[in-house]
Amino acid sequence: MFRRDYLMRQIEQLTVVLHRILFNKEHIPIEDAQRQLDEASRHLLGLNIRSLQSLSSKDILELLSYQGSIDTAKALVISDMFVGHGELLKQHEEDREAYWAHLKSLDLLLHLSLSDEVEPEDEVNDEIAPRMVASLNHLQGWEIPEGMQRQLFLHYEKQSNYAKVEDVLFHYMEDHPEKSELPKQGLLFYEKLLLVEDEQLKAGNFSKEEAQEGLRIMKQRLLL
Repeated sequence: MFRRDYLMRQIEQLTVVLHRILFNKEHIPIEDAQRQLDEASRHLLGLNIRSLQSLSSKDILELLSYQGSIDTAKALVISDMFVGHGELLKQHEEDREAYWAHLKSLDLLLHLSLSDEVEPEDEVNDEIAPRMVASLNHLQGWEIPEGMQRQLFLHYEKQSNYAKVEDVLFHYMEDHPEKSELPKQGLLFYEKLLLVEDEQLKAGNFSKEEAQEGLRIMKQRLLL
């Protein structure tokens, strides 16, 4: 509970400027909104929003780390900033640039989720999950790169959200039918699920019957 309260206080303190920009983005010139985003970005890591976005998510998390511990509150706010930047660009019909901003937000969230810093039962996941849903909604109709699809698979698997793992797996195979290693990865996934207790499967919106059916499909794919 203490960590949860601390995390929320940190997020609230860091989002004052960001919220002012997002709530007023339709009423202020893009140049002013961009300048305020840059100020917020420099406050967090000393870089403007575009420079920050050009860094790899791994580098951003390293810059946010002190003595091996990631400042998760700042990481979450930076992902919000990328979303805000994307919404601002979308409003001004810069769709391609907006896509990259939303993609960066998703990528940062995935790297944070898959880091050793965040465990499946960690309260930080309560903040990551809705942000990830929002980023994926913003990216509907756009291509999600292969590497990020792999990260989504690992993210949902780490969270024991088995139904979502299966969704990502089948979308991934549909997008990359030429990759023979994907059915092999699916085969291993379903074999592991057959060893999981029924209650845990149920918590992950899955069942033994679905695991057996998935295993059958993967074996069939490997024979093609």
